[in-house]
Amino acid sequence: MTDNDHSDHRDITIETLTTPPLHIQPAPLPRRFGAGIIDSVAVLSGWATLEYTFRQSPSPILSLTAAIALFSITFLYYFTMEWIFSATLGKLIMKLRVVGISGDPCALREALLRNFFRIIDWLPLAYLIGIILLSISDKRQRVGDRIAHTVVTMALERDKNPPPAPFLFH
Repeated sequence: MTDNDHSDHRDITIETLTTPPLHIQPAPLPRRFGAGIIDSVAVLSGWATLEYTFRQSPSPILSLTAAIALFSITFLYYFTMEWIFSATLGKLIMKLRVVGISGDPCALREALLRNFFRIIDWLPLAYLIGIILLSISDKRQRVGDRIAHTVVTMALERDKNPPPAPFLFH
């Protein structure tokens, strides 16, 4: 992916009181799609492990328990990763981050809200609603992003030539 694959959407300008305005770019759809595939593989791995465990006993109660566990694994994966790292494994690999519309990293409340509403994006046709909303939104927000006031954006690159550290000892 090139740096130009997000040129079709405009920057989001965040006004701050202490610094010049911050400009962030919504993540390009190909990168979000790639991150989604990577995250799906990670979640499906957890599901496969759980499925193997529950397959040993075909009780209806265990089937309900397995369904609840599958939902929980999925929710906890996305929620925990975005709360702690502002990105899931897929987003980290694709160099994406979840930020609030203020530009701050995704916090507990935002991670909880955006992932609680992931079910709306997912149902009824496996992310069809989410894909449509990402495609038509100038900030590329799905339902969870709109409610949580978050944006998935390109990760900021670190300065390759940072200034030297000051001498601590003379």
